[in-house]
Amino acid sequence: MFRKLLKILLPLFIVVLLFLAGIKLFGAEELDQWLNRIASDPDAPVPEEADLALHRSMFIADLHADTLKWDRDLLERGLWGHLDVPRMVEGSVALQSFTIVTRSPFPFGRERFQGTEKCVDGDRLDIANVLATVQGRPSDSALARAVYQIERLKEAAARSRAEGRTELRLLLTAEDLRQLVIDRRNGEQVVGAILGIEGGHWVGAESASGSVEKDMKMLFDLGVRQFAATHRFDNGLAGSSEGCERYGLTQRGERALLAAEALGMAVDLAHMSEAGMKDAARLLSKPLMVSHTGVKGQCVEPCRPARNLSDDQIRLVLESGGIIGIGYWPYAVGPSIWHIADAMEYTMLLAKEMGLEADAHVSLGSDYDGSVQPFFDVSELSLLTAVMRQRPQPFSNEAIRNIAGLNVCRYFARILPGGSDALALDICATPSSDGAVPDLRSGSTRR
Repeated sequence: MFRKLLKILLPLFIVVLLFLAGIKLFGAEELDQWLNRIASDPDAPVPEEADLALHRSMFIADLHADTLKWDRDLLERGLWGHLDVPRMVEGSVALQSFTIVTRSPFPFGRERFQGTEKCVDGDRLDIANVLATVQGRPSDSALARAVYQIERLKEAAARSRAEGRTELRLLLTAEDLRQLVIDRRNGEQVVGAILGIEGGHWVGAESASGSVEKDMKMLFDLGVRQFAATHRFDNGLAGSSEGCERYGLTQRGERALLAAEALGMAVDLAHMSEAGMKDAARLLSKPLMVSHTGVKGQCVEPCRPARNLSDDQIRLVLESGGIIGIGYWPYAVGPSIWHIADAMEYTMLLAKEMGLEADAHVSLGSDYDGSVQPFFDVSELSLLTAVMRQRPQPFSNEAIRNIAGLNVCRYFARILPGGSDALALDICATPSSDGAVPDLRSGSTRR
């Protein structure tokens, strides 16, 4: 029995030891460079002047980036990774959700399966804890790691103003969003930020309060406005799409999502099991979100089906009036940059079949700096605009504007505190054919 156990545990111990030694030897910076590379695609388009002109004229928003878990200065242009404020300015990004990872199970070890698929076991070594320790960050709890990342964003935002740089502005209310749109239309150098949680593993369990509602209120008071209950493994709130049990919402999970909705947080169903998504759709009344994903119906190798949405899951989000952020990396969409628009089109066709406005529910969900290899970093985002315009069945300019950011703008204008359907239409208007947009201060139209 002992020999059998040793045979199982020794290889795992060696792999873990080598991993930890690698981080110690090469450092978190090298790990960042290795995990957050760019995927090459020799068939990527060259943006034409018309592509670039449209791109520069748009309100662009992205629903998911994990940049805060790495020790890079958000205000400095990085030499690696995918996103920082200078590169966001180069890519014409107006609004970015900065999502916070607090637990990430070690990917190697004894394999477990859910049906015929390998699953992610949440009991394995927590790499997020190891990374936090190496970087000198709090590592004693998932909550402490979350708070640290929240404060990092706030510090960068304050420093951007104090040093007269492009302003990084944390948005907390629908009125903050209105002001961001006004300021950008007036030519001010400002980028909006939404704080999000990717996996509320500790909520109602690890904190001193032990109360779901108190924990959610604490996150809200800290500035969090986007909440995903799960990440890549099952937890105490819900099953994960890649987890080993993949159950629905637990009682704690139901309370957490109801609290998020009542407070004015966007409920993000990214990584949630199909059973959990069905529970959430039944439970909640406001539009839902999936911040970063691909679609199973258009999943080409090396795309991973377990990570992506089925047709039924897409319909759940669309029926709620919500939005789906399509990712840019091969595991989400397949081997080519052109597959990003294919996944968008697939979702749009489902919306059309349901009698909905086809391009009103698709958005951008990059997963930048999330240990993935997208086809471009944020400074090269005009490549995606070129893909949407140069594909065999090009998207209309209006559809591209909606997908690139107006859908996200409208979504947050409804969900954030003080938001409403009327405010969404007011804040996030589509420019007319001659380029005119509403003046949000007076109700008039200006060019």
